[in-house]
Amino acid sequence: MNASQLLIVRRRHTGNFTQIPNALIRNDELSSKSLGVIVHLLSLPPGFRISIEFLCKARNEGETAMRSAIQQLERLNYMRIVRERSASGRFIHSKWIVSDEPIVDWAPYLENPRVERSVVDRPVMGDQGATNIGFTKTLDSSKTTTTRQEYRQPDTRGSSDESPALIMDEADEECWLWLCQKLSLEPQKTRDQCAGLSSSAALDVLAEVLECKRQNSIRKTVPQFLASLLRRAREGKFSLSAGSELRRDLCQIIRRQRAVEAAAEPAQTIETDRPSVDRAQVRERLQQMRDELAMKARTPVMPRGTA
Repeated sequence: MNASQLLIVRRRHTGNFTQIPNALIRNDELSSKSLGVIVHLLSLPPGFRISIEFLCKARNEGETAMRSAIQQLERLNYMRIVRERSASGRFIHSKWIVSDEPIVDWAPYLENPRVERSVVDRPVMGDQGATNIGFTKTLDSSKTTTTRQEYRQPDTRGSSDESPALIMDEADEECWLWLCQKLSLEPQKTRDQCAGLSSSAALDVLAEVLECKRQNSIRKTVPQFLASLLRRAREGKFSLSAGSELRRDLCQIIRRQRAVEAAAEPAQTIETDRPSVDRAQVRERLQQMRDELAMKARTPVMPRGTA
């Protein structure tokens, strides 16, 4: 059987993208389901509140299938989930540590080197949403080995005053302003409310609010509904539903609207210093000139030398 030729269309990304090593993508030990999960996890910002429930909604998978995918990722050393307990033995919270390459020794990435049995090995009761540990690798260019790790605990206080500012590229900025205009929201104030979220997540939330407003399914004011969705987004519990199609086609919708607005604008008149011309007077003068020429043509010419 002849192989087909692969053609790839690429565009240059200036923001809102994730770098994935080919070794991860081409690892034949990973199932397609597990690959989708690890890529999704790597696309999230450090400190994002993650849970199995969130992943099930985001990947449209059942809980059993999701736990199976996570177990494979742990078995292949792409991630670890650690449950932390207090001195009394009471469960405090979980940490999800994710890497884009297999890690054999996870001890340097853990505050407590002892790793308990994974929380996905058995169902647990209550809200088991956890937060990622953000860690950065500094590589020695001559040896390409990990020489230093830096750890940062996520801020779980939820204060937007200390969260990173919302940064957008030009395309996202246009979508942002359009959505704020449709929702009658002040762009800068709304940007401050979305601090700590990625530009994609913030646009998802606004698209959901706008579509729910169009469907008259909001039981409170738009700012109150927006605040509730932003809170869910920070907790990792938000996923697009009503606004999914709007979000997908948002750039095309804006371009189409801009084209319609441009076509509807009246043509600009060219101003000049010359006086305006009365067309009726011009036609009357031309007719007089024709009549004079006709009279001259009918007048006989007298021969020379006659008195």
